[in-house]
Amino acid sequence: MESESFRSRVMSLIQKSRRALRLYNSAGSASFVRMEGVSAELSGAQVAEWREINGVLLRKLTEAADAPNTKKLIYQVFSLRNEFHSLWRTSESELVLAQRDLIACAEKGDFIRATTLSTQLVSLKARVQAGQAAHHELDSLIKKSRVVRPAAELSEEGATVLSTIALLDEQAIASEGRIANDDQLIQPSAPQLRLAAGGSNVIPLKPRR
Repeated sequence: MESESFRSRVMSLIQKSRRALRLYNSAGSASFVRMEGVSAELSGAQVAEWREINGVLLRKLTEAADAPNTKKLIYQVFSLRNEFHSLWRTSESELVLAQRDLIACAEKGDFIRATTLSTQLVSLKARVQAGQAAHHELDSLIKKSRVVRPAAELSEEGATVLSTIALLDEQAIASEGRIANDDQLIQPSAPQLRLAAGGSNVIPLKPRR
């Protein structure tokens, strides 16, 4: 019964992730306010980051759900939690360094460089939010299920973490090209898009304080 409960919780989280992804994919609908210029670019970069990270979460959870047994499923969910924790903290460190660089540029009067850094900071902040939210969802799933992590080689988990970060970096490069060519990009109509099911956001549009 406990095994079935854990698998059912994983499936519920997959459904939440699908709903979140649909929100971001429908970002051009009438429920969003269109903006122009720099504001549109920054808003587009933010939404793109949430969408991409939620897409990675959904894909990896779906792959984990195909595990042949519950032990393997539990291990994969634990590994995913650690992946997103690593992503969250790594992005947070990058954000702090970029903020310091921005302040230095502003003090020197290098406002062109400061503008570029501002765009990067928006994407980094969104990545921090999304990574933290994904980690929170996986951590809550594990704690509610009261499962114990099966033993496994750490090298396998480390390789998976690196592959996730590399995948997100590739997607970010592709997104930058699309954002730069758009005349109009969208801004969420509300700062908090919440999912219909469950208590917390899979990818919140407002960071938790």
